[in-house]
Amino acid sequence: MSKKVLLVIKSPPYGSSRVSEGFRIATAMIAMDVLPRLLFIDDGVYCLIENQKPESAELDSYYERLKTLADLAGLYAVKESIVKRRLEFADLDNSLHVKMVDFDEATEQIIESESVLIF
Repeated sequence: MSKKVLLVIKSPPYGSSRVSEGFRIATAMIAMDVLPRLLFIDDGVYCLIENQKPESAELDSYYERLKTLADLAGLYAVKESIVKRRLEFADLDNSLHVKMVDFDEATEQIIESESVLIF
């Protein structure tokens, strides 16, 4: 039986290594046959915005890793976090197949998980 692991991404995508470390750990879990779900909340929703170009600011891009995670694991974004940041669902990269959840659904995901890691 597969362990239910949830990675909560709440940090902004750039400015620290928290998000990239979260994605690295998620990738390692997949290599060990654990399919984590990734929940984007607070400033973490900025990771999902379409057409980011971090290379222009001499930052590393995490897009390929995120795309791989989207293809293999579920990506969820909390609606309230998107609205609070004046974003719309259309601002998110649709190739990532992000599923919108409300705060109550996000809470359920946390409760149902055996392990929760926060980045």
